[in-house]
Amino acid sequence: MKAHYFGLLLFCFLTIAGFAQDGERKKTRIHIENADAITYSRGLVDAQRCVGHVVMRHDSTYFYCDSAYFFEKKNSFDAFGHIHIVVNDSVEIFSRTMNYDGESRFAEFHDDVRLVDDSTVLETNYLTYDRDAHLANYPNEAITTRGDKTLVSKIGSYRDDIKELSFFKDVVVTSPKYQMYTDTLFYNTNIEKMWFHGPTTIVNEENTMKGGYGHYLVDRDVAYVTRKPLLFNETQWFKSDSIYYDRNISFAKAMGSADMIDTAYKVIMRGEYVELWKQRGYSFVTDSARVVYYDGGDSLYMRADTMFFKFKSELNQEEKIWGHYGIRFFKSDMQGKCDSLTFLVADSTIRMRVAPVLWTDNSQLTADSINIVISNHQIDSVLQYNNAFIISRDTIAGYNQIKGRDILSSFRNGNLRNVDVTENARTIYWLRENDASLIGINVSKAANMRILMENGDISRIKYFHEIDETMFPEKELSEPDRYLPGFQWNEDVRPKDRDDIFRVVRTAEKAAPATPTIEPTEENRPAVAPRPHRRKPAAGTVVAPQ
Repeated sequence: MKAHYFGLLLFCFLTIAGFAQDGERKKTRIHIENADAITYSRGLVDAQRCVGHVVMRHDSTYFYCDSAYFFEKKNSFDAFGHIHIVVNDSVEIFSRTMNYDGESRFAEFHDDVRLVDDSTVLETNYLTYDRDAHLANYPNEAITTRGDKTLVSKIGSYRDDIKELSFFKDVVVTSPKYQMYTDTLFYNTNIEKMWFHGPTTIVNEENTMKGGYGHYLVDRDVAYVTRKPLLFNETQWFKSDSIYYDRNISFAKAMGSADMIDTAYKVIMRGEYVELWKQRGYSFVTDSARVVYYDGGDSLYMRADTMFFKFKSELNQEEKIWGHYGIRFFKSDMQGKCDSLTFLVADSTIRMRVAPVLWTDNSQLTADSINIVISNHQIDSVLQYNNAFIISRDTIAGYNQIKGRDILSSFRNGNLRNVDVTENARTIYWLRENDASLIGINVSKAANMRILMENGDISRIKYFHEIDETMFPEKELSEPDRYLPGFQWNEDVRPKDRDDIFRVVRTAEKAAPATPTIEPTEENRPAVAPRPHRRKPAAGTVVAPQ
């Protein structure tokens, strides 16, 4: 509505401006250049009546018609039939009747009006033209065609000196490539650029674009839209503060509070800058980048400096999400951080690289690299490669630890069930009775181990080759010896919820505390229970006491 009132005011202003006189311009007279017959009537009209092949001239502009009444004293004339005006080398106007005032150099055209400027044709039933302002106005509906485009509006104007069309109220642009609907549109045919104001919709066979302000490069099929812009098709939605779209290469970029939603793959990408390459089959987001994978009831929330999403297209048949630097993610049954992450959507596998840390329940998993397999929206297995380490807090004090070169952890219903440790397997765990009283701290190592878990606690351990196991009373095992080499506890870094992934964290890792060595004396020597002897049993199974 505001755009409509704006259009009416602008039209009135331009029309009034058309009557303004240039005080410095010298007044000139209208001349009859040709007529088959001329008669003079003094009665009511007080005019010369010109009939047949009439040609009138005012300055350098020629007017052609079938007949005319020339009012010599008023320096004006009325023309009838097959009216044709040659405004300049490129602009011509046609109509059935016309009134022209030589003093104001202002013309009014009625009935079947047609303005032609090279390949631009404007058609309406009423048009005014101001020669000084080079401005044509129409207050009623007009149809403008240019090449393969048709433009319709209720109100409009044309400046022939700068080649700019203005359209107001119920503007519709139609071409074989797209349709545009808006309240206000300006079209400069010199540079083939359109500017639109007010609610605007652009539709083509691939997408629909909406917004409140922007421009369209006609010869390049490129649009830029602001004020709540939206670009969407059957499966993808794109919204932000501003959107740039190149139809030729199916490329879009969103800037400022940007969202890209893919309903086919159930992926949401959010950030300050998002790009979408539809033909190539990928998009990426940066600057506060966030990706949500919402397949099923439990969504996976990820953030990074930059994140990418590949979807199936003509050039790509693989679906995956990956990101770089500062990656943190949250899911109800797992959380993590690393500097490189890849999520293969097809087989539900997450690959964590560069200082990865994974948290599940009360356990922390680290390694040089970690692979996670998800099944039925829950963790199915986790494989830790090189320098694998699992840490979990004891229910009362200390940390239970598992370490080896590689660790394969299997889950059931989201709970850790089996842990297989290969090469230089080592464990420290706090063994307790059912009433939580401490039995001792078990320290063991072997070439390989299989650890069976129950309710998040170690229930039994199977050792294989080169076995060494000792049960220590708590007071006998020194503080430094309660931690395996490479111990780092990062609970403070763990994301607490889906919004906490954006929390800026400094990895103030808790390493094994360094306890000063104190030589025992009779006064400070603790009373300890007898120490179990070390043993090297054959490969087999050790069952935790019940």
